[in-house]
This record gives sequence, C-alpha cells and structure tokens, in this order.
Amino acid sequence: MSKRLRIVIAAGAPCLLLAVFALRDYIIGFSGHIPPCAFHKLTGYWCTGCGNTRSTIALLHGHIWTAVRNNATMPFLALLLILLYGENLAALFGRDIKLLPRKGLFWGIVIGLFFVYYVLRNFFPVLGPIS
Repeated sequence: MSKRLRIVIAAGAPCLLLAVFALRDYIIGFSGHIPPCAFHKLTGYWCTGCGNTRSTIALLHGHIWTAVRNNATMPFLALLLILLYGENLAALFGRDIKLLPRKGLFWGIVIGLFFVYYVLRNFFPVLGPIS
C-alpha cells in the first residue's frame, strides 16, 4: 500500500468516525425504515443478519455488551477495523506490525465459530437478539 493511501486512511477514518458520531441520531432514526427480517418472520428462526441493526445502534450508543448480545458480528467487525487502523498507523510511522493473524487456519476457525454461533442462538435464547 502506498504511503499516500496510508495517510488518506489515517486522516479519513477519524473524520468518518466523527461524522458517524455526529449523525448518529439520523442513522438511528433511519433504522426504523428497515423492514423486519422475512426469514425470521416466516420461520421463527434467527438468520445470520438478525440483530445486526440493533447491534449497530447499541454500538452507536456505546453499549458494547448489548451490541454483542444482539449479534456478535458487528462488534467483531468493529474490532477488526480498529486493529487494521492500528496496523495502518504503525506502518505510516515505519513499523510493520501485524495485529491480525494472517493464517488461513485462524480465519477458518473464526468463521466456523460464527457458523456455530448462528445455529446455537436459535436453540439457546440467551444467544439470540434482544427483542
């Protein structure tokens, strides 16, 4: 990655984060226009995306545990973005550190655990989204 792109990311990400924070009430208000999950409505089971909107809203409010409780995907993706941003900042200052594993086996296990989570949350209510 070029140094120019790293600088754009290093400067742009905090600006984007501030814009999202400043507009969070509008973003949260927009969530009321998202239709309910058709899969859940038809089957009664939670799909992989069920709870993502509530999870994102909880993250915007700073309620991390509630976000994890609604759907662990969004907080996990937020953590990944933070770690990637940290790697970008370190590279910008000349240190090539890797905060995220690069092995395919690790990511295969992570994806497998998420699939298990998506199945188990349909059988254990404590893992399902907060209604």
